Amino acid sequence: MLDVIVDKVAQRATETAQTAAIGLGAGICLLVGSVFLAAAAWIFLLTITTALTACLIMGGVFFGAGLVMFAAIGIRSRRLQRQRELEMLRLEAQRKAQGPSGIESLIGIAVALINGFTAGKNTRL
Repeated sequence: MLDVIVDKVAQRATETAQTAAIGLGAGICLLVGSVFLAAAAWIFLLTITTALTACLIMGGVFFGAGLVMFAAIGIRSRRLQRQRELEMLRLEAQRKAQGPSGIESLIGIAVALINGFTAGKNTRL
């Protein structure tokens, strides 16, 4: 049982570390790229529109990109949660398939013994 808990903790730590590393790398790349793209888009928009329109367009683009990123994080976390739930169900089924062990088997034997004595006592005339 302790091995299962240690394995789950290790798996969750690995998933969290991978998510953090990917997120950090993606965040840095997006930050640098968005600065250059924003500067270029700003200069382009100023040449064809007013400053107010340029601000609205740039704000809308960045806001939309942020929403898409939050949606991607939510989808990934739900997928990982479903995987953890399926793993828990699999482990529970595996534990039940192995049959009772330890105190559970002793309780089962004691209950069977008491039931046997009661059945024997009830059959006497």
